[in-house]
Amino acid sequence: MRNTIVNTVPTSWIISILAVFIAAAVVSRPLLPIAARVLFGLGLGLIAVVTAFVGLRVEYGFEVLGRVQPHVAILIAPTLWLGFQSLASTTGSPTRQSLQIAATGLALAELALLVPTAWSADVIVIGTNAVYAILLTAMLRQPPDAFVQVAPNKFRLVRIALLFAILFIALIVAADATILAAMLSAGNAGVMRLLTGASGVVVAVVLLCALVGLPLVLGPRTRDVSREAPRQETLEEDQDLLRKLDRLMIEHKMFTDPDLTLARLGRRLHCPARSVSKAVNRIHGENISRYINGFRVRHAAMLLKTTDLPVTDIMLEAGFQSKSSFNTEFRRLTGQTPSCQRRQGSGNKNVRNRDLKRSNT
Repeated sequence: MRNTIVNTVPTSWIISILAVFIAAAVVSRPLLPIAARVLFGLGLGLIAVVTAFVGLRVEYGFEVLGRVQPHVAILIAPTLWLGFQSLASTTGSPTRQSLQIAATGLALAELALLVPTAWSADVIVIGTNAVYAILLTAMLRQPPDAFVQVAPNKFRLVRIALLFAILFIALIVAADATILAAMLSAGNAGVMRLLTGASGVVVAVVLLCALVGLPLVLGPRTRDVSREAPRQETLEEDQDLLRKLDRLMIEHKMFTDPDLTLARLGRRLHCPARSVSKAVNRIHGENISRYINGFRVRHAAMLLKTTDLPVTDIMLEAGFQSKSSFNTEFRRLTGQTPSCQRRQGSGNKNVRNRDLKRSNT
C-alpha cells in the first residue's frame, strides 16, 4: 500500500487567520481612537502569533517555540484591557494609572518566567489571564456613559466585544489549567481521563454561562428606586452646562451625527466628558443616549409632519442608524410609530391644502 502525505492545516492556524482578518477590520475603523485601534489590533495580532506557534509545535514539532510562546501569551490580555480602557478615557488613550498597572504586572510576570521549572510558564500565563479577566469583568459593571469615546448607539456592541474578550480569556485559562494538570499528573491514565472529561465540562459551562449571561448583561438595567440615594440638588454649573449643550444641539444639530460621542461633546463644550454626562443625569434624570435621542425624535417628528421624505430617509437624517432603535425611541417619546405620525401629518396637510384651494376660489 502506497504511503500518501496529506497536507492538513492545523486548527489553530484557522484561528490565526481569523484573528488577522478581525485585526485588519478593527485597525481600519476610523471612528475608534487611534490608541484603541492600535491596541486591539496588537492584541488580535498576538493571538494570531500564539495560535500559529501552537500549530507549529503540535503539527511539526517546533518545540523551540515553547520558550517564546509564554512571553507572547502574557501580552494578550493586558493589551486588550488597555484597548477597552482607551475607550473609557477622555483623551482616547489609556490613562497613566492603567499603563502603570499593566507595566508593573508584565514586569513581574517576565521575572517569574525566569524561574527554571517545567510548569512555571503555565502558572504565570494562567495567573496573568485570570487577573485581567477579572479586570475586564469589572468594566462590564460600568455604565454605558463611561465609554466616552463610543457613540451611544454603539454602547451595546462594546459590551458584546467586552464579553467575548472575557470568554476568550476564560477559555485560555481553562485550557492552560488542563494542560498544567496533565503535566503534573505525570501521565497517570486515570487522571488523564478525568482531565479530558473535565476540559469538556469547563468549555460547556463557559459557553452555557455565555448563553445565560448574555441577555442579562446586555439587557436594560432596572433601577431600584427604594435603594437609591435622594437626588442631588441641581447645581448652577450643571444648568449652565445644559444650556450650552442644548444650544449646541439646536444651532449646530450635532445630534444628526450617528457617531456622536461624549468625548466630542466635552471637547466642544471645553469640559470633561463625564461632566456632561453627570449634568444630563442630574437635571433630566436620563443618560446621554436618551438625551440625544430626544433631539433626534423631535427632529424626525417635525420632518414627518412638514415634508414628504420617506420614513427611512428621515430616520437617517435625524441621526438614527437602525429602524428598530428609531421605532423604539419614537414610540417611547411620542406614544406612536413614525408611520402613524406620517399618516396624521398627511391628513393635516390635506386639510390645509383643501382650505387653501377654497380661499383661492
